[in-house]
Parts: sequence; structure tokens; C-alpha cells
Amino acid sequence: MKRLILSAAAVFAALTVSASPKPKYVFYLIGDGMGVNEVYGTIMYNRSTGTGPQTINFWDFPVRTFITTRSASSLTTDSAAAGTALATGNKTYNDAMGVGPDTLALSNIAEWAKASGAGVGIATSVPLNHATPAAFYAHTKSRNEHDVILNQYIGSQVDFIAGSGILTEEKRTGRNSAALEALVREAGVKVLYKDEFDRAGTVDGRVMCLGKPGTGSDLTYAVDRGEEDVTLGDFVKAGIDYLSANYMKEGFFFMIEGGNIDHAAHNEDAYAVFGEMNDFAATIDIILDFYRKHPDNTLIVVTSDHDTGSFIASWKKMPDDKSTIARQRGSEDRINEAFREFLASHNGNIPDWKEAKAFLGAHLGLWREVKVSEKAEASLKRDYYKSLGGGDGSVVVSLYSVSTLIVSKAIDYLDNVSGFEWGHGSHSSTPVGLYATGSHSSDFAACRDNTDVPKAIAAAAGYKVF
Repeated sequence: MKRLILSAAAVFAALTVSASPKPKYVFYLIGDGMGVNEVYGTIMYNRSTGTGPQTINFWDFPVRTFITTRSASSLTTDSAAAGTALATGNKTYNDAMGVGPDTLALSNIAEWAKASGAGVGIATSVPLNHATPAAFYAHTKSRNEHDVILNQYIGSQVDFIAGSGILTEEKRTGRNSAALEALVREAGVKVLYKDEFDRAGTVDGRVMCLGKPGTGSDLTYAVDRGEEDVTLGDFVKAGIDYLSANYMKEGFFFMIEGGNIDHAAHNEDAYAVFGEMNDFAATIDIILDFYRKHPDNTLIVVTSDHDTGSFIASWKKMPDDKSTIARQRGSEDRINEAFREFLASHNGNIPDWKEAKAFLGAHLGLWREVKVSEKAEASLKRDYYKSLGGGDGSVVVSLYSVSTLIVSKAIDYLDNVSGFEWGHGSHSSTPVGLYATGSHSSDFAACRDNTDVPKAIAAAAGYKVF
């Protein structure tokens, strides 16, 4: 008998044959920093506390597998290289945005979709010229060329875009977020804010939705949110309205990023991560409502660019909803703001340890509902007074924020007694989940690396790859 030897590409093609209709409506969701344990940990947290859905919707999608995430320059990718891989199907070096290792531009799936006649939408909970969203329209040597990236958006064919704000290089250029927003308006793009989102579907021409005018900040964390705050779901509703009004016949491609998952994980803040995960799932519920109306023509793919934090759920038993992490009130960033106000309220005097304990009890439940051992209290007390000294060691610096030492250590303690641990506050090389449902979703069971995903979407939707 002759042996039949197939190339990897041939095997992939053989495994991705599907008889279902090609999807006209493609939703590509990226949970930035969303490792498998962030998803599973949220499910366990929700079940033990009753604070969220008993499962995360995409966890139960019919296709559930893993993909690797390394970049061309490192086993541990950054968001720019990972975003490029998820958008173009090619590896590149960390920091690169839509270009290969040779710094030449790579075409991406949003461009393939547009060339095939589809509408294109992008939405994110972080600034719209941040690494992941920019990977779907920009081509630069560095993710930090924020002004260049914004100008490349203006010159792109992206129909709808939404983000918390616009990042700038103000220290170098003197142009702030408001100035870059003005450039967008001058280019003829209609810029909408929260009260105007509901008319996105009636706008002629391109649309940009912003969380707030003149800012480069992220959307407010879900656990800190007030009624006045914009959500990722608000962006997605506006995007679906716009794309449905303009491209229902032709079809559309819509990339959506949950960027704040990553930022909370960099802070090693499990409570904020769970809030962002539940918010990401709520956003997917909006998409599932659309899917139920168009089940034969809709494809939903959910994945992550990389794991952040090497998060571990290490319970010996299920967490106690009355005495652990559910006692936290707000994100680490918000509690840090409150701590600075607490210090300022003493008019230059140092609050004593008893007052500090009362603060931690009010914001984290420590000593009130959560037991603190004598040894742990002695350590926290040292951290408190070290926090007041200033200089090295008084703060903890993560990629996107700076935390006072006592707040960071107190949250670490609450996480640990709740059964959650962090390996570190950085990215890891751990494979991430890939979840799919809808038309041609079975094709994605064959994906093994992040570069496979855009190729599989393009093949399923019939996009012209160039």
C-alpha cells in the first residue's frame, strides 16, 4: 500500500470543508489578555457569589479549542504582534503593527472583507488607535506611533469605528486627543457620543463613536461604572445598527475587542477581571440576539491575543461568597483614588493604622467580613507605612497604572484568601481559547495557531485574500 502524505496546509483545508452557507455577517471578538483561567475563574466566581451568569456564553459554543500565540521575536507576544497575527495571518516582531519582520505592510482581514464588498466595523473598550484595533487598519513599525496610526485610520476604508478615545504623542507633537479628533471630523467622518449612538444607523458616510470627547483614557471598568458611562455593548449596538442599515445585503465584518480585561489582569485585580469578563459576555449576548435572527448567515468567533498574568484558580473548596473577593468595592484603580483622597482628608497628618484598617475594611471587607491573620496584618501594616514614605517600594507599577503599595498588597491578600493567585502581572506564552458558533463554525476546530484564525474566517466568508 502506498502511504498518502499530506502537507499541513492540505490537512487544514481538508478539515475545514463545510457544507453550510457562507456567513455574510462575521463577528470576530478578541478578549485582550483573556486566558482560559480568566474565563473559567469568572464562571466559578459567578456561581459561588450569584453576581453573574452561571456560565460564560461563549464557553458553551459548539467549537472550543486552543491556539498558540508566540510572536516572530518572542515566545511571549505583545498585543501588537498578536493583533497583527490575528488580523493578517502572519507572525511579526513585538511592537510591530500590521507589518512583517521586514517592516513591509501586510494586508489584513478587514481589508480583505472590504475588497470583497462587505462593510467593516471595529469596536474596542480602549482607545481606537491602541494595538489590537489598529492591527485591523494600520501598518507601522511601532504600535507607539499613535498619530501615524490615527492618520492611517482616516485613510482606511473602515466604515464604523468605536473606542474609548484617541491616544496621542502629545509630548512630541503638541497635538492632544481633541486635535486628533478634529482631524477625523475634517476628513468627513461623523463623530458621535453616547446620546447620539442610537442614530448611528441613519448617518451617511463613515462613523466614529467615542466614549468621551478629547480623551485617551479607557472606558470605565465595569465594576466602577455609573449610568453615565459608555459600555462596549453601547458601541456594539451602534455598530450593528450602522452595519445593518448600510451593509445588510452585502454583509459585514465586525471586530470587537474587550481591551480592559488585559488592563485589569496587568493590575492582578481578579475582581475587576471578573467584571470585565461578565461585561464581555454581555456584549456577546447582544451579538447572539442578532445571530438568532440570522442563524444561517452569521459566524461568531471569540478568542484572545494572549494570556495576561498566568491567573490560577487554586481553591481547595468553592469560595465563600460572604467572606472573600465579593467584598471588594471597585477596581484597584478606583480604590487607589479613594486612598489618595483618604490621605488628603487628614491635611498632611499621617492617619494611624487603626484608621487605615477602617479604610481597607470599607473597600475590601478586610477584618469586617474577611478574616485577617495576625501575621498578615503585621505585613499589611508594614506595607502601609512603607506606602507613606514615597520613593522606591512605596508603589507597584504595572503596564497601565501605578498602585500604592498597601492597596496592591491588600488586594493580593484578598485574592489569595479567595482562592485566586497571579503568577505575575505580564503576558505569558500559555495557549488561549478559541470559541466559535454559527455558519461554518466547525471549520475552526482545525485552528492551532493565532495565524490560522483570520485565514479560516476568510475561507469561510469567501473574502478575497491578497
